[in-house]
Amino acid sequence: MLALLFTVFVILLVLGLDLFAAMGAASLAYLLATRTGDMPLPLTLIPQQLVGGVDSFPLLAVPMFLLAGELMARGGVTTRLINFAAVLVGQLRGGLAQVSIVTNVIMAGMSGSAVADAAATGSVLIPGMVKRGYTPEYAAAVIAAAATIGPIIPPSLMFVVLGSMVSVSVGQLFAAGIIPGLLMAVAMMAVVYRQSFKINLPVEQRVTRSAFWKATKEAALALGMPVVILGAILSGFATPTEASVVAVVYAFVLGVFIYREIKYSELLEIFASVAITSASVMVTVAAAQLFGWITTAEGLGKMLGVMLTSFTREPWVFLMIVNVVLLVLGTIMEPLPIMILLVPILYPVATQLGIDPVHFGLVIVLNLMIGSLSPPVGINIFVTAAMAKVPVMRVAREVMGFIWILILVLLVITYIPKIVLWIPELLYR
Repeated sequence: MLALLFTVFVILLVLGLDLFAAMGAASLAYLLATRTGDMPLPLTLIPQQLVGGVDSFPLLAVPMFLLAGELMARGGVTTRLINFAAVLVGQLRGGLAQVSIVTNVIMAGMSGSAVADAAATGSVLIPGMVKRGYTPEYAAAVIAAAATIGPIIPPSLMFVVLGSMVSVSVGQLFAAGIIPGLLMAVAMMAVVYRQSFKINLPVEQRVTRSAFWKATKEAALALGMPVVILGAILSGFATPTEASVVAVVYAFVLGVFIYREIKYSELLEIFASVAITSASVMVTVAAAQLFGWITTAEGLGKMLGVMLTSFTREPWVFLMIVNVVLLVLGTIMEPLPIMILLVPILYPVATQLGIDPVHFGLVIVLNLMIGSLSPPVGINIFVTAAMAKVPVMRVAREVMGFIWILILVLLVITYIPKIVLWIPELLYR
């Protein structure tokens, strides 16, 4: 019956159905065709599993962090963070490109979404870079690459979903992302510095002391947001879900009462936009629970585990296979569907081989972020190409230099797990 399940699923995906619809319809076909004795499986399994898929306290953080990110984008937080990043690194070679990376590091500590960060920073920085002489496709590529830091440095929506799926501590996943995220930023800044000589990227004027303090003062309250969020989570004062509510309140107060860039009349539009985005995530997670329950009942995970462990018992070989598979899948699927489909299958095998679940989660998410840069389905390059008004493939060519350096970072964190686990072990173990 697994053959029926996956045949219907693949056919519906090829026909263009959304992932949740394809998983739901394939699951329904399986339940209608499967019998226990003379009786068909009860269809009451469908609502039970759908509700069970989203009945998770950590998943409450998803709409909250999405709302916090939207409030920041509308409330003037992004602009002030960009100005602050400019006085920090704008005078380096490839100044505005460096500013883009540093801004995304700071934004990563607030929104947790690569697409949200790309849209927020790209709307300001892509036009700015083009005015300073950067080609539109290079400007879009820098923003697309820098936005991959968002789901690695905490808070991270991907870590929230992953942790809820396989019962791994979201707090530990958040802590694990700090050093790899900073390593990604440094690596990409090095790429920009090297490229600045090759393609003659402009250098910004050195800022005065007064300009530095002015930008710092204006950004001080905005910079307090990641400090409050991460401090609450890593100190144990609040869970990631509780911290997401703090993030919403903080962003609301900044945007409405302090910066006064959000009007009350705009709130309904903001809430509606976030509700639609949240619903698309949750309905996919719910359908994945039903689909995953069927594959588990049919023993798919056990079969794949036996197959993989018969092929190799070496953790490093398994991790290499996972990296290759996820990088390839990242070129044809979006990150969230890949994670929802494969994490329940891969995690039991990783556990059998003695791979730390927190380290494995970080490896998976970084793979998926590299996939978000890879055509033909790289969501980040689609977003930034649209903002730069250039063809996607021109952006894809420019982004290749960043993809290779991110793959190098991936290999480093894959085979030196201490980089990932040092902070979680310090705080939680």
